[in-house]
Amino acid sequence: MLKHYLLYSFFTIISVIPSVAQSEKLIYTRAYDLDFNMLPDSMRLYNWIENAAYRPYSISWGVEDPTRSLFGKRNFTEFPFMKQLRTEYSQRILLPHNNLKEGVIGFECKGRNLNRMTLTLEAIDEAENRIAIETLTYRPDSTLKTHSKRIDLSNASSLNIRINALGEENKEASVAFSKVKVSLDNKPIDEYPIRILNPIKLDNSLDYVCEDNKHCFDLAQINNLKDKQIIALGESVHGNSDIINFVFSQMEETIEKQNCKLVLMEYPLGKSLFYNRYIHEKDFELDSSLISHPTIGVFLNKLRVYNQGRVDNDKVRLFGIDYTHQKTLTMSSIFYLFDFIAAINKKPQSPELDRLAVLIMKNKLSDALNYLHMHRSKIAELLREDEISCFEFILNLNVQHLQTPSIERYIQRDSTMALCAQFLINKYAKEKSSKVFVYAHAVHTNPVSTYPAVHCEPMGSYLRKAFGSDYCSLIITTEGGDAIATDLQFGTKDKALGKAPARSLEHYLNALTDCSIYFPLKPSFDQLVLTRFKGAYHTPEEFFPANLYQRFSGVFFIKHDNKNNVFVREESFEEVSKEVITKANRRKEILKEMELRLKVIN
Repeated sequence: MLKHYLLYSFFTIISVIPSVAQSEKLIYTRAYDLDFNMLPDSMRLYNWIENAAYRPYSISWGVEDPTRSLFGKRNFTEFPFMKQLRTEYSQRILLPHNNLKEGVIGFECKGRNLNRMTLTLEAIDEAENRIAIETLTYRPDSTLKTHSKRIDLSNASSLNIRINALGEENKEASVAFSKVKVSLDNKPIDEYPIRILNPIKLDNSLDYVCEDNKHCFDLAQINNLKDKQIIALGESVHGNSDIINFVFSQMEETIEKQNCKLVLMEYPLGKSLFYNRYIHEKDFELDSSLISHPTIGVFLNKLRVYNQGRVDNDKVRLFGIDYTHQKTLTMSSIFYLFDFIAAINKKPQSPELDRLAVLIMKNKLSDALNYLHMHRSKIAELLREDEISCFEFILNLNVQHLQTPSIERYIQRDSTMALCAQFLINKYAKEKSSKVFVYAHAVHTNPVSTYPAVHCEPMGSYLRKAFGSDYCSLIITTEGGDAIATDLQFGTKDKALGKAPARSLEHYLNALTDCSIYFPLKPSFDQLVLTRFKGAYHTPEEFFPANLYQRFSGVFFIKHDNKNNVFVREESFEEVSKEVITKANRRKEILKEMELRLKVIN
């Protein structure tokens, strides 16, 4: 039953069809779903985005009203993770022009057993800077009412609206969303012509570099990149074979030519310990289940060959910077540490490693840290020094977050990714002559905004503050191809990317060139443009407005090539669940084996 609720909840989040019927007038209420229809409609260009951090704490629910059915959210206290209703939705509206003075935004809703409702308004300028913010907090009752707030819109290009509901603890609560009423300079927003971003026109003035015969670029010959220490490659879409193939080829090329000694990727740090051990030791066997894409396996093998015969300081290290924000019986950042010890200690059966693993698995993390410090010399007989350092970092991080709720852990994901990246860069690439690659989604790598993903300060913002102009954020995008991502049934599915709209950056570049290109972003791009942002889920809407000039220093446009298509195994929800449960059960078995060995010794 819960699965069906979740499927409906997920469907209502993403059901948007980006085409526009020409026979009807397009108005703001319909285009931005300000009446919370939350269903497929060719006139609704952008649906509300549910904050993924809050998604597990409620389900979508139809609420009957005398005039119509309302979209609602509710919790069920019989489920452990739904003891308290928590939900958040956001919408970013392109304002009709940037000469407005003031806006009045009202939210009509009703609820039951709610602690509070918070309406947050943000005025955003063309450079994606937040120039004004207003917040309204109140407690709705069972009657539909509208609560309003004014906001200064001087120089604003967009209006961001966030709606957050919090229920009473240990009570079944619900909230019904009716409508958002927007008035701009005392006139209803629907009386204004809707703003549609103009198509890109550069009059053949785009200064770009074409790929070489290896389908790569010599970064040393590109003026705005050659002196940068940290190159952040931000992919606009996860799981696309064209982008993945390019990134690994480019990193391999730069490792060989430009003294790149550190590769950081959007994987959990604990999981990456397997990768780093594999590329350093020729006898280490890597579990194939850890390879999410065949191209990653090819890249690891090439790094392994590169490292052979080199002294440790000349070898490349590869680590993850992601943070497993969930903390459940089957998912936690510490599980990778346990799995890694189990793999390393399978034959040696060191009692020190067994003891460390048992403390970790039993969530006695402070004790695990103390034990690691006390027995470091014995543990170092089987773990590399960089692995011990990563263990200490992950354990310290989890000790600090021991009482942090999952929602806050999720929202702090980018800041934690930045902490992880800083730790690794300062430890293994401190000299500015050592190049570093950071490979993650573009919403993380840019220093300006995570829109359209979870609302927070992006990782790139922290890294720009830490490393200044040495940190260079680039975006990688493509027009065609496919992507492996989670579908409506919560399995992994390989699907074709959505066709780029005629007004988008990708459409313009695809018509411009027959090969992959790189170009620096110049002031002519200091405006909102339509571009692709697609994360871990398949969604009908893949294109959103963003100021690329503010977010990135340059663009890699990768031309789709069918030769890059590789077979990626798709998995159903049932198959994924079975694998997770099998791994969890195997951990329990290994834990018992370790405890038995320790008992025999004692």
